[in-house]
Amino acid sequence: MVLYICRRLSPAGHLQLWVQGDMSAPLFAHCLASGARSLQAQHGDDLGARMAHIVEVGLATADRVLLVGSDAPGLDASHVAAVAEGLERADAVFVPALDGGYVMLGLATRCPELFADMPWGTDRVLARSLDALQKVGRRAVVLDPVPDIDRPEDLRYLPEDLDW
Repeated sequence: MVLYICRRLSPAGHLQLWVQGDMSAPLFAHCLASGARSLQAQHGDDLGARMAHIVEVGLATADRVLLVGSDAPGLDASHVAAVAEGLERADAVFVPALDGGYVMLGLATRCPELFADMPWGTDRVLARSLDALQKVGRRAVVLDPVPDIDRPEDLRYLPEDLDW
């Protein structure tokens, strides 16, 4: 599904693929051939630390960063455009997952509070993220939810054109 997401999002702009694990896997070469512009190693002991690092690196050279999960096949370039538009009026923009998390996060500023002490993998992630932003006076926009694939029952959301 990583390759599918790369193909769907690469027309939207500069796509960097941040990988945990073996970056020499053939899958990642296919992603680079399909529009990802670079391959980077993730750093950090947990998901929050890895995401915070990516945001820090991204905002050092760009005015906004979009983090995208690789398990939401419904995402496409229109979501990227909607998040970019939302960042014109907010500090953070979320595309929620149906299960209480989120599948895309856009940031126009560093928000380390989003990544610390978060119950990753639970139905409380989005709500806790919004609370964390409110506590520090940051504005957030929440867009329409998109399904992600976390459990066997989520397989019904796989698109028919997914190329295995």
